[in-house]
Amino acid sequence: MTGGNVVVAVSGPDADVVDWTLAVDGTLAEVTVHPDGLLVDGLVEGLSTLEVVVDGQVISSVEVVNYPITGPVFSGPHVMPFFCTFDDFGLEPAPGSTDKSDCSAVTEVTWWAHHWDGTWSELVDPADRATWPADLAVVDDPVSEMRAPMWNGVLHYLFGGGCGSGRTQGSIMSSDVLNPAALADGNLLATSTLNTFNTACDDVLSAETLMMVTEHVVETVRDPRYVVGQGGSGGAIQQYLINQNYPGLLDASNTLVSYPDAFTVSPGVSDCGLLNRYYGTPKGSAFTAEQRTAVNGHGTPLFCAAWAATFLPLASPTVGCHSSIPAEEIYDPNRNPTGVRCTLQDSLANLLPRNPDTGHVASHVDNVGIEYGRDALVASVISVDQFLDLNERIGSYQPDGEILGGRRSADPAVIEHVYATGRVNQGGGSNRTVPTIDNDLYSDFTFDIHDRFRTFSIRERHRLADGETAGNRVIWTQPGGNLLTSLGGNQNNLDPVTAVATLVEWLEALDEAGVGPTTRGDGVAPTRDQLLAARPDGLADDCLVDGTHVVGDEVYEGKNACAATYPVHGDPRTAAGAPLANDILKCALRPADASAYGVPFTADQTDRLGQVFPDGVCDWRVPGIGQVPLRGTWLRY
Repeated sequence: MTGGNVVVAVSGPDADVVDWTLAVDGTLAEVTVHPDGLLVDGLVEGLSTLEVVVDGQVISSVEVVNYPITGPVFSGPHVMPFFCTFDDFGLEPAPGSTDKSDCSAVTEVTWWAHHWDGTWSELVDPADRATWPADLAVVDDPVSEMRAPMWNGVLHYLFGGGCGSGRTQGSIMSSDVLNPAALADGNLLATSTLNTFNTACDDVLSAETLMMVTEHVVETVRDPRYVVGQGGSGGAIQQYLINQNYPGLLDASNTLVSYPDAFTVSPGVSDCGLLNRYYGTPKGSAFTAEQRTAVNGHGTPLFCAAWAATFLPLASPTVGCHSSIPAEEIYDPNRNPTGVRCTLQDSLANLLPRNPDTGHVASHVDNVGIEYGRDALVASVISVDQFLDLNERIGSYQPDGEILGGRRSADPAVIEHVYATGRVNQGGGSNRTVPTIDNDLYSDFTFDIHDRFRTFSIRERHRLADGETAGNRVIWTQPGGNLLTSLGGNQNNLDPVTAVATLVEWLEALDEAGVGPTTRGDGVAPTRDQLLAARPDGLADDCLVDGTHVVGDEVYEGKNACAATYPVHGDPRTAAGAPLANDILKCALRPADASAYGVPFTADQTDRLGQVFPDGVCDWRVPGIGQVPLRGTWLRY
């Protein structure tokens, strides 16, 4: 609990007839009536004991821990320094809020009217009904004592996309709580700027924010029946990792243009930077578009160009900084060695180990043994000499963002920490039991970063975690166009209300069967058969081909119209032989073998292969170095 208040219920066979009181640590509690029981206020930070007292005797008690409204609860100390952006939102700092790590603002509430013509306008004086528009349809009445009278109990929670290293309050991205169709359906919509991954690419902070916003809904309205997440790209990452690492916060998920996590995607992003640089060399520039496509693994070389234009700056401690960070505060190895570093890993200082030599947060990116262009060589799209020159000159990103020759080796202890603490979606846990609809919007041949193979990488991780695909996830595929304009927001005529309503129907069927999506409370996680049995009629994998929906659980198996219309590609790692799951950060090595490619090597080329890979090449048949199971859920930092 946070902010000094909590909703409690007192129940029992005599609760309605016995004269009882509620106390906090022996003192009469400050309480107000709440739809779910009593709202207790005025609790001090730290541990308190709530007590039910009858005739001066404590007959029941429970301990609660109150955390500051500013947090943290489990996400670890606030990232410092932090740069407040009140002015961007027209907000005023809260009285006494001088700590830049908190950035508390004066609470403001605005009321908006939705008109029959589809437009919105702010209610200037919501307490005066005479000023209300004549065509206002009331969902939540600002002058009624009954809050959210039309709420169906579904908390429709929005997650924004991107992946940023910001030290700021950020902004809401592609997450519109003013969705008239969702509101008219009875949903309560909520989000936070810290649930936009472009603010901070921190899934633990996102989980804590979701928990605190849900608590606010509980205390100001009532306890939701279900919390259903919705969001694409980075918004999908948040949902998958929350379901894995903090089960119980979400009851169902609608993910769009999904990635499994940021940590297994980022190596392929850095590979794009290395490949783009190589293609600028004399020999690299001779690679044709076909050859570059084969080496990169994507549907088009435009994908690496899109990564370079969007998230590759996170590889540099100075390039990826948010505009709110003053230039004089930014790291410079000579002028300001203790300044703010804006890499992905440096923004996650609570979650990752530090390099003992530099004190900087250690990176997980490793490219030792990666055979760039392996599949292209096997398919004879590139020559042996091109393959050898590419791998000899590819280089690697260094801690300060510069590219140097040689490969980069990540510390195995860092890799193990990344897996054990949940930065990698390992496909197990509640990711196999939370009902999920994954909207796959196809854009593999455009200037984009949302490639189709990611959604099947997630499915493969589910399969590997338990020997079969999970019965909790269906994939809806349709044309996507260029998605970068909104990074996975609602577009292409997607119907977010239908997806959420379908998930709610699924949850209700599970409730009727006596099982829940997670093991929170007294719930029992459903089996695969129970999940399949509870699916709403007609809900299955769905592939839209030429205006026709091809539906069924075998849609994505084998060769068919769906596979022909939406071919699956990969990234530089899968094009180097990595499996579809693409979940290995640091590969185990085996000796380089010229006979393994199915194309002839000369004696000189064989010798050169050994020189290019003196430590060996990746052995994708075995688990990666440091690839360990999740240590546990609900970890604290």
